[in-house]
Amino acid sequence: MFADKPQSLADPNEQQQRKAMLHTAPAIQELEEWREEFAKTRTEPVPHFDPADAGSAARVLFLLDSPGAATVTAEEPGFVSVDNPDQAAERCWTERNDAELHDGIVLWNTVPFFLDGAEPTPVQTIAGVKALKSVLGLLPRLEVVVLCGTFTKAQWAKHMGAFSKPTVIKAPSPGSRGMISKKNQEDFRQAVRRAKRLVG
Repeated sequence: MFADKPQSLADPNEQQQRKAMLHTAPAIQELEEWREEFAKTRTEPVPHFDPADAGSAARVLFLLDSPGAATVTAEEPGFVSVDNPDQAAERCWTERNDAELHDGIVLWNTVPFFLDGAEPTPVQTIAGVKALKSVLGLLPRLEVVVLCGTFTKAQWAKHMGAFSKPTVIKAPSPGSRGMISKKNQEDFRQAVRRAKRLVG
């Protein structure tokens, strides 16, 4: 399910609908079961997978650095979603929409727990990498991984050599700092379009 406008999760009604979908969307159940168990091992909040995404049926993984502030509310974790009310999510939504890359997608983070703007420590990074390996094992149809940002690209190169099956596309971070230059904006656009060409 691809929303018809960016930042749709700014709407409380849409947030409630997504929360309800966490229990009903078949493709997200295995990933959410994993997330729930992983969250028990962390003191930091671990946002949910977006039940509007393709879940375990995903053919393309957009992998970012760590969850932004929009993924956490005062009451509970939110979603790792292209529909979040922040600049990175809006950039992802816009470029995916322009490329008509609407289906077969899941978003996740190299470090999947909320750091409140802090840089991950080495211990947190290793925990994130181990978690990512578990998530990749739950994506049997995965064909393409779009690595978004310097940190994510570095950790993939360092730790993920054994995952040779997906085609890896390197991209700048879609966040505000990553999109300052026109070159990075175009590089991100072309990365999304390449992903679309690969999966059709």
